Amino acid sequence: MSGKKILLVAVISLFIVIAILVVYSIFSVMPHNPVETSKQLVMVVSRTETAQKAVLHAFDRDGDTWRFNFSCPVVIGKNGMAWGRGLHNDRVIVEGEQVKVEGDGKTPKGAFELIRAYGYQMPKMVRIKFPYTQITPDMICIDDARSEYYNMIVRTDEKKFDAENLPSHEDMLRDDDLYKYAVLIGHNTENPEKSVGSCIFLHIWSDEDSFTAGCTAMSEESMLQLLAWLDPDKKPCLVQLTRKSYRRLKEEWGLPDVTI
Repeated sequence: MSGKKILLVAVISLFIVIAILVVYSIFSVMPHNPVETSKQLVMVVSRTETAQKAVLHAFDRDGDTWRFNFSCPVVIGKNGMAWGRGLHNDRVIVEGEQVKVEGDGKTPKGAFELIRAYGYQMPKMVRIKFPYTQITPDMICIDDARSEYYNMIVRTDEKKFDAENLPSHEDMLRDDDLYKYAVLIGHNTENPEKSVGSCIFLHIWSDEDSFTAGCTAMSEESMLQLLAWLDPDKKPCLVQLTRKSYRRLKEEWGLPDVTI
């Protein structure tokens, strides 16, 4: 290749890099509505940054209007909420607000895709339209940031793991039945960043006075109501915010009115 061609390739490459950086900068600072294309909204709002309780509200979009469907009490992380990694961009994070890390006991704050439902029952035994996988004894969710399968649900048999030397994980088939019904939240699931947080679910609570390690939990009755309502064709979105963040982002994200 001649020197002129090399120079031309270098210049073109430079322009491409600059264009990518400009686009990234624009999208990282521009207002962004992560629920714009969703026709179902699951909104969880807590009173404070450190509250262990919140309320879940479910809405259907009717044109430009959110129509209330149902609500229920939920419990969240033992240390409240911190900004997670999901559909929102970093522009919404105010200086001084905490960002979620692995093991912090905080429920991720922000907007998230709902990925897939899991449960102990056979699919035909569950009233559900949402993608559903029956949990088997060899199914685990890996929370070990050193693992190539970090923040992934895998079957130990398929991955041919050494049963005596498994990475740090959560068993999906639990003795306490918290995952009898569960929905994987899309926190840090796309190209997972190490130590940002893993294995975050909507699941069944122990009781109304319990808390979680970072998930959002509710009664079995409420979980079954949620599963029956979720419609994959409506691209359901989960928004989890504190009262302060909700009030700040309500207009920008076009969120419905709720009493907190």
